[in-house]
Amino acid sequence: MSRLALVLLAVCGLDELASGVPFVGAPGIKSEFGLSYLASAGGLLVTIQLFSMVIEPPLFMLADRYPRKWFVCGGLLVLAGVCVLASLAPVYWMLLVAVALYGPASGMGVSLAQATLVDLYPEQRERMLTRWTLLGALGDLATPALFALLSWVALGWRAAFAVCGLGALSLAIGLLRHPFPGQQPDADEAREPGLYEALRTAFGNRALLLWLLAAWLCSLLDEIVVAFGALYLREQFGADAVARSLVLMSLMAGALLGLVLLDRGLSRYRPMVLLRLCSTGAGIAYLAWLFAPTLVASGVCFFMTGVFAAPLYPLAKAQAYRALPGQSGMVNAVGAAFIPLDLLAPLLLGLV
Repeated sequence: MSRLALVLLAVCGLDELASGVPFVGAPGIKSEFGLSYLASAGGLLVTIQLFSMVIEPPLFMLADRYPRKWFVCGGLLVLAGVCVLASLAPVYWMLLVAVALYGPASGMGVSLAQATLVDLYPEQRERMLTRWTLLGALGDLATPALFALLSWVALGWRAAFAVCGLGALSLAIGLLRHPFPGQQPDADEAREPGLYEALRTAFGNRALLLWLLAAWLCSLLDEIVVAFGALYLREQFGADAVARSLVLMSLMAGALLGLVLLDRGLSRYRPMVLLRLCSTGAGIAYLAWLFAPTLVASGVCFFMTGVFAAPLYPLAKAQAYRALPGQSGMVNAVGAAFIPLDLLAPLLLGLV
C-alpha cells in the first residue's frame, strides 16, 4: 500500500474522531453555555447535516473536473480552521457556525479522500473501503479515549477540538507532498456535459441509486440501532448503565472483528458472495438479539450482529463506485441526497 493511501486512511480516522467531539463533549458544552439537551446535541447534529446537504454536492461534482488535491487538501485546511474556531468560540452561535462549516469541510476533505482512495485502487475498492471503515471505527473509539486523557489534565471539549485541528493540518500538509491519481487528462472539456445535466444523468443510473440506498441502510445497524438498543435493553432486561454499555460495546467489538475477517476474505471470495453471506448473517443475528432470553445472550447476539453488519457498508459502497466508474465525486454528490433520511430515520423509527 502506498504512502498516499495510508495518509488517506488516516483522514477517515481523524474525521470520526473529530465528528464525535461535539457529541461526546455535549455535557460540557451544555453546562458552559447553559443550553437545553435539544440545543446541545440535537441542534449540533441538524446543523451539520442540513448545511452539508446544500454545499457538498456541487463541490463533489467539481472535484471530478479539477485537480482532486485542491479539494482534499483545501477541505482539510478548512477543517483545521473550523476546529480551532470551535475551540475558541466565546458564544454558542459561533460554535454553531463552526459546526455548520465542519460538514462541508469534512465532505470536501474526507469524502473526497475516500473517493481518491478507490480511484487509486480501482480493482481493490472493497478492500480499500474495508480498511477505510476499520480506521473510522477506531476513530470512533478514540473520541472518548481522547476526552478521558484530556480530563486527566483538567482539559475538556475545547482542547479536543484543538487537537483535531492540529491533526487535520498535519494531514493536509502530508497530502500536499504526494501526487494524486490522474483524472482523465485526455477528456475534452468542451464536450463535457454541464453539472446539472451530469447530475441528472447520474440520478438516472438505477444501479447507482440502489447501491447508495443499500449503503445508507447500513446505518440502521450502526448508530441508530445503538441508540434504540440502549432503550430496549433497559426496558427488556432492566439493565443498568454499566450492563447496557457492555452489551453495546460488544457490537463495536464484533464490528472490528468482522472488518478484519472481511479484509482477509476478499482475497478468497468474490465481493457479492461475501455481501450475501453478511446480509443473511446480520439479519439472523439481529433477530436473535431481539428475542434473546437473557442479558448475556443479548450481548453474544449483538456481538455477532456487529461481525456480520460491519462489512455491509464497504461492500455496498464499493458497488456504488463501480456503477459510475471514473466519477467518484459524482457518486458522493448523489449520495448527499440521502442526508434527509439521516435526519428522518430516527424519528420514523421512534414512531414505529
